[in-house]
Amino acid sequence: MTRRSTRIFSFTAAAAFMLACVMPALFAPTPTPVPTFDTNVLNLVIAQTANAAATQTALMMPPTFTPTATPRPTSTITPTPTATFYFVVATITVPPTQIPAGTSGLEYECQILSQTPQNNSVMARSSAFETRWLVANIGKAGWDQNNADYRYTGGSRLHKDSIRDLDASVSPGRTIELIVNMQSPNEPGTYSTSWRITIGKNEFCPMDLTITVN
Repeated sequence: MTRRSTRIFSFTAAAAFMLACVMPALFAPTPTPVPTFDTNVLNLVIAQTANAAATQTALMMPPTFTPTATPRPTSTITPTPTATFYFVVATITVPPTQIPAGTSGLEYECQILSQTPQNNSVMARSSAFETRWLVANIGKAGWDQNNADYRYTGGSRLHKDSIRDLDASVSPGRTIELIVNMQSPNEPGTYSTSWRITIGKNEFCPMDLTITVN
């Protein structure tokens, strides 16, 4: 073999070797890239799954019963009026002639049932008037008109007569009206006069009058 042939052979062998090394790399399949993981896609899938599950649950549940009855109106209870009971207590008025005798326990005693005018009445100056006492005998002894009288015993001298006899005898439990003619003073002021029933040495039944003169 000539030197020129040797060179051509060596070059050819080297070229074949290089092609043998390069060809696998040129014709090898390109590797598939690994896909990148997207978290948004995962959240979307989860949400879609949850919605689908909720829809299926709603379809499977029985229908909700809605009452159609109209509520009755609440009736207003009118309270029954309570009966009011009035207890009328009768006032027992004992006539003067029915006053029990001897209730005072004293031999001579009286009870003044009424007086006209009332104490502290206002009188005009120099006015004539009558003072009346209705009295009851509540003692044990009667008042004999032959030895019983009523007389002025003190205070202002408003009377015209200072002593008067009883018009009638008064037994225990009975009443009598004693009258004295009087006249108010000419000067303004407050005046009081006192009277008593007397039988012998017994003086009882105080009758007092107070007036105011303008």
